[in-house]
Amino acid sequence: MAPPLSRRQEYLPPKSHLRLLSVDFQQDAVTVRAASDSDSACCASCQQPSSVVHSRYWRVLRDLPVQAKSVKLHVEVRRFRCRNEDCRRQTFVEPLASVTVKRSQQTLRFSETVRMVGYALGGEAGCRLARRLGIPTSPDTVLRRVNKRDAPASTPKFIGVDDWAWRKGHRYGSILVDLEARQPIDLLADRSADSFACWLKKHPTVQLISRDRAEAYADGARKGAPEATQVADRFHLLCNLTSAVERVLETKRPELSKACEPEQVEARPTVAVETPPRLSVAQKRSAQSRERRLDLYNQVLELHKQGMTDRAIGSALHIGRKTVRRFLRAGQFPERAKPRRPAPRVNKFRDYLQQRWQEGCHNATTLWHEIQTQGYVGGRSMVAILVSTFRTPGTKYHRQNTSPPASTSKRKLLSPRQAAMLLARSPEKLDEGEKQLISHLEKVCPTTGLLRELVRSFAEVLRQKEKLALQPWIDRAIDLGLPAIKSFCDGLIRDRAAVTSAISLNWSNGQVEGQVHRLKLIKRQMYGRASFNLLRARVLPFIPAGCQLVEGSP
Repeated sequence: MAPPLSRRQEYLPPKSHLRLLSVDFQQDAVTVRAASDSDSACCASCQQPSSVVHSRYWRVLRDLPVQAKSVKLHVEVRRFRCRNEDCRRQTFVEPLASVTVKRSQQTLRFSETVRMVGYALGGEAGCRLARRLGIPTSPDTVLRRVNKRDAPASTPKFIGVDDWAWRKGHRYGSILVDLEARQPIDLLADRSADSFACWLKKHPTVQLISRDRAEAYADGARKGAPEATQVADRFHLLCNLTSAVERVLETKRPELSKACEPEQVEARPTVAVETPPRLSVAQKRSAQSRERRLDLYNQVLELHKQGMTDRAIGSALHIGRKTVRRFLRAGQFPERAKPRRPAPRVNKFRDYLQQRWQEGCHNATTLWHEIQTQGYVGGRSMVAILVSTFRTPGTKYHRQNTSPPASTSKRKLLSPRQAAMLLARSPEKLDEGEKQLISHLEKVCPTTGLLRELVRSFAEVLRQKEKLALQPWIDRAIDLGLPAIKSFCDGLIRDRAAVTSAISLNWSNGQVEGQVHRLKLIKRQMYGRASFNLLRARVLPFIPAGCQLVEGSP
């Protein structure tokens, strides 16, 4: 059934100056016929109006769907005679400026919708969604619409720059963000100083550059915008200090292992073991992995004694330079910490199950059904394993609980990275167990107390914006005589202007990190199949065309 005449005009693009002729509904398509309602048109060359019609023809355009049905707009286009004798044209076609562009087979609002879908989803996924919405198109068409982007000239004053990974550890690019507008303004295919300096020279309005501690961006900022203020990111400053503390603790592995042992260990009677314990498949694999790492560790030490550099050792053994450096700093073979597994969910109902066991209910299935009503979503086997520990010593235990439980007083092995992050954490964010661990660690290794106070005082300098307190802190840190801390202080001295600006100014790279996170999401959606131009088009903000989709949708 055709709609009333008062509503039929809504099937035409807004402000199109078209007159609706007819609307034909088929089973899966809609045909709309229209013609121009103007009496004359202007020549494209001489801009002289003319009302003398030379001929007419029909132009077929794809338009937005109606109730998931594809729409074809048939527009009767007139060709006028140009009456200006000095004009090089004899005839010209009346323009459809608010409907479509020259030689296009789609309306403006149709093309804009395809571009919006492609901007959100890309080519393949955008094509699938468009077809479900009644917009027949192809992935290549979606990509062409996304890449056809006329970005306005930007004049940013305060920008942030950071890198993003094409492939982590191998190839990187750069993202630039307008800190005032809070949106990305450009994407660079690499993170070199020359490309960043070239971009800055094309944008002379930049007054402030927020960056991380990368030397490439600092060098590029000095070359491309020497008058701009450079601001080092405060979060990266704390991360660099934490990394320096980690390098110090890598030489304190024996003390870290001792700190994780219980403070008072009860003497256990020695039992002569006639046969070695039977290992599971996972335990055998773990032992074999440890033997390989131990052999690799010994090879690194041997090559280091021969005078080879870290890079040469890594190339010879096919391992990373950071791994070589970590082995050499450890002082002993670095054991891997056992993975921390969460406690079973049935432990939340332990008190209730023990009470019911003492009341005489020894059926694991019955107990399982009872705690299910209280919110337990696990299986029956875990309930059976737990209640088997409630039996009397003379009763046979469950096969999975024959081994004695681990000592609750023994702490998990602490790695240098975990210890460094623990020392860098603010006191109000520590729980009681972490406070006790730090206290025990400071007793075993007094250096950790000095490092903790050093990190806290540096964080206080950044938080209180005391730029005059930076130099006294550097002097106090250098006096500790730790090479890793001295290297960090040397970096602060080389980048003193940017570090001082980070303390005194409020700008940071926080929102740039958020834009990098969004870029990673878009990059992974495209599965590495698309080009840099498409990635750049999807990361930069969407700029709508003059067509208003909401007002013009039927």
